[in-house]
Amino acid sequence: MNLPLHPAIVHFPIALITTAFIFQALHIWKHNWICRTTSMWLLGFAAIMSIAATMTGQNDATQAGQIGYDALVMDTIQRHELIGNLTAWGSITILILWVYFFLKDMDDHRVDILALAFLGLLTGMVMFTSYLGGTLTFIYGVGKF
Repeated sequence: MNLPLHPAIVHFPIALITTAFIFQALHIWKHNWICRTTSMWLLGFAAIMSIAATMTGQNDATQAGQIGYDALVMDTIQRHELIGNLTAWGSITILILWVYFFLKDMDDHRVDILALAFLGLLTGMVMFTSYLGGTLTFIYGVGKF
């Protein structure tokens, strides 16, 4: 049985990045409501799961290429793959920089605001990537083996 793992794994980075953004906004709005490092931990888990989603997505894209979809579908797959890779590498890079600047000066709350901005960017990227993935699955029928 050839069960595609990508559809099961991709929901984790989507949910974790979006939740990290919401929790970071809550922390900035009411700093005593939530721990300051909760969003950082969520982004760390999202980075790990985005690597897994990228790896399983590459495998599923290879299988989709063997089926022989038309050029429009393959272009959408390539766009989905590009933005997914940018999201995965962006989450890793933002996490490393966030931990570095957080540990460098723990009292500087400008780091929290900057993290919120980058989490917002990642959230937008992951939402667009998930839109493309949904288009591939539900409109073009890719991944329904």
